Amino acid sequence: MPRYIVTRTLPPLTESDLDAIGKKVISACEDLGMQWIRSHVTADGKHSFCEFEAPSEEACRQHAAVAGLPVDEVLSIGLEMGPEGETARTRSFN
Repeated sequence: MPRYIVTRTLPPLTESDLDAIGKKVISACEDLGMQWIRSHVTADGKHSFCEFEAPSEEACRQHAAVAGLPVDEVLSIGLEMGPEGETARTRSFN
């Protein structure tokens, strides 16, 4: 399944807000046949970068709507690289 990065600009959130959001993200993924891989939140808490396996960009946007989250951009991952030199192409480049 293709992978995507969803970028978001976040409102101020507490730790309990983040816990509640995590539960909504998991539930929405289950409902839409997606998988949440991981999320990163900037040190200032203003932005997040969330990785998903999803059937399409539109599924990522629908997921955000169901979970009540904003979306700045949905980016298709084309290549994954790691520190050990491993590389995996997830999509062909156009």
